Amino acid sequence: MFRAALLFFCLVLLRVPIACAQATSASGSNQNAARLPLSIPFDFFSNQILLKVTVNGSEPVWFILDSGASGCVVDSTLAQKLGIKTEGEKQGTGAGKGTVRILFAQHVTYGLPGFSLPVDESYIIDLSSQPALLGRYVGGILGYSFFALYVVDVDYDARILTLYDPEKYVPVGHTIPFTLVKHTPHIRVRLVVGGHPAVEREVLVDSGSQGAVDDDLLAQAPERLEVIGGVGLGQEFRTILGRADTLSLDSFTLPRPFGATGGTGLIGNEVLRRFHVAFDYPHARIFLSPGQHFSDSFLFDASGLDLRCGSEGAGFIIHDVAKASAAWEAGLRAEDTLIAINGQPASAFTIEQLAALFSQDGRVVWLTVKKDADTRSIRLTLRKRL
Repeated sequence: MFRAALLFFCLVLLRVPIACAQATSASGSNQNAARLPLSIPFDFFSNQILLKVTVNGSEPVWFILDSGASGCVVDSTLAQKLGIKTEGEKQGTGAGKGTVRILFAQHVTYGLPGFSLPVDESYIIDLSSQPALLGRYVGGILGYSFFALYVVDVDYDARILTLYDPEKYVPVGHTIPFTLVKHTPHIRVRLVVGGHPAVEREVLVDSGSQGAVDDDLLAQAPERLEVIGGVGLGQEFRTILGRADTLSLDSFTLPRPFGATGGTGLIGNEVLRRFHVAFDYPHARIFLSPGQHFSDSFLFDASGLDLRCGSEGAGFIIHDVAKASAAWEAGLRAEDTLIAINGQPASAFTIEQLAALFSQDGRVVWLTVKKDADTRSIRLTLRKRL
């Protein structure tokens, strides 16, 4: 299964938002001001940073931390439940083709442990497709308005996010300047593809993407294949995935990352999780230092399965099967349901665990599959695809 949801939450709006004008500054005296530094645990699941957030004093729900989003977002179902009034409508773009309907809400307050963030203008978007991808409800996205006033330090290894006063923060690691484009950070990187000389590219630093590196240069890669892209916001489409020889960020070089073509150039969490990362929006820079997973290989799915989470206890639904893959040759097809894996009910596994399991070249996995009234057992021998 292709784990990296392409541009999963990279939200680019056709209207520039009002940026956190009411948010408390790091050194301000507002009663909502956080006492800094402030550390907040997060859940790193399926290459997404997930934080428990309240909306206007609601019960906490999962939000994704997304530097690729130009504002904060509330799911339309949650907004309706909380009685959040909307006004105006625009179209934006997300992971898929086409546009996404966006409504606007004024004066929404986001709460995290020890911290309250009032935001002048937020976006209301239908995020109902996300539970099938992550296996849990996503109530919203923390974007630019969250990053704008603080140093946001992301310790992927410890799974702790820390907010610092940007005027008092003591930098750790290599400094990389960025340019804000539509309120999202872009840096320069170097890509080597197909043995050709390194090419400098500008890419979005996107903590809302599960992927490694997306760039049209990867279409020239000797190792490439076609996959489904656009599985976040918007319509799905077929795209080409390729492996680079190397990706270099400042003095750091990562071998053999893979990513997609045909969309916004970016680096996502499959790269960022290899570092300790600090976003310093007030000074337009990020800080990188290698983490425990810096030398991890960039593993790709060896099954050919594209899965979606079914309803609770219903297993995993096969959304698509790559032709000529191990899964295709084993007879698996779209709309089959995985109900057991190696003798255990499929509901015992998370989609993240299956992504790791199905990336192991040469491993044999026994699957119990159901379609309508037909149940069958399938022996799947995983095989490298990229």
